[in-house]
Amino acid sequence: MSATPVRTSSSQDNPAPVRYRRTLKDRIADNLPQKLIALVCSLILFVIVLSDRSMMLQFEKIPIEMAVPEGYVMLEDRLQTVDVTLQGRASILRGLKRDDIGTIRLQLSPREGNTQVTLQPAMISLPEGVRIEKFKPEFIGINLEMLESRAVAVTTDHAFSGELLHGYQLGEIKIQPDTVQISGPRSVILETSQLYIDPIDLTGKASTFTINRGIVVRRTGAQGTPEWVMLSRAGIHANAEQVNVTVSVISKSKSQVVLGVPIKPLNLSSEHEFVPSTIDLTLVGSEEALAKVDSKILFVTVDAASEDGKNNQTLFTGDDFSVQNLPDGVSFDRSRLPSVLLKVWDSRGRTDTDRAGHKGAAAVPAAKTPDAE
Repeated sequence: MSATPVRTSSSQDNPAPVRYRRTLKDRIADNLPQKLIALVCSLILFVIVLSDRSMMLQFEKIPIEMAVPEGYVMLEDRLQTVDVTLQGRASILRGLKRDDIGTIRLQLSPREGNTQVTLQPAMISLPEGVRIEKFKPEFIGINLEMLESRAVAVTTDHAFSGELLHGYQLGEIKIQPDTVQISGPRSVILETSQLYIDPIDLTGKASTFTINRGIVVRRTGAQGTPEWVMLSRAGIHANAEQVNVTVSVISKSKSQVVLGVPIKPLNLSSEHEFVPSTIDLTLVGSEEALAKVDSKILFVTVDAASEDGKNNQTLFTGDDFSVQNLPDGVSFDRSRLPSVLLKVWDSRGRTDTDRAGHKGAAAVPAAKTPDAE
């Protein structure tokens, strides 16, 4: 039996594995998506860090709230403000609004006179991470004085202007309330012994009237002239800022009645008749002026031009009449004049009976007129 040859392996049948050297490009290409994501995140973080640097921001006219001690008052009661510069992270300051800062609160000491208060960061409430860089101004001037109150009378002195209607004069004047309780700085209240009211115009007034007027205080101006200042501007508080003023206007004239004053038409040539033919006049004036009235030469006129040449009847009232030959300073009361009927006839259409009747009706008491003279 012949032997079978055994085939042994050799290096030619099983070659050794080949090793390749990795290049930089190969290394970069490995896990490329993850590397890109990491790069983007790094860039974003870098931008955030750079943008959130420390910065400063200024807010203007931040109001100051002052806690005045009990029993004291500020001489200059006005709103004070300051400008505030803040420092902090940009991410915080960019979202900060004026309302987030609020007001600066000062607790004043009970001490009279002028003092200066230094503004401190603790006086204002700020978000975490923000601090005060500076205040402008850094000091606030305060002037405190003891609080005083008293009751002061209200007067109408220097209140009236203009002239009443001729023949009238001022009567009683009532103010309600006539006394006002005021309070304020002691120096201001002690120099206020009387209160006044805004001006009242009397021009053309002939009857009693009531009006509301504001209360003012008298002060001496820079030129030494008196000035009228509103209570609030003078630093005074009052339990009433207006008063009710009743002004009585009374007649200083006397009256006199003249009976049977004849009526004469103007611009009328047609035959006519007035019913009634005379008027009783109530004259008004001073005693001296009324003494100059001569009733014999008085007569009443009415313009009847529109009635000339017509057969017509027209009723005239007080506003249509004028009185002739009145002396200066004397007038007549129109409200007491009666209505008068004027009858006009065209002479071409009248009968003798009409004329006779007209003559009888037209007879008036004898009166001396300019024509008669």
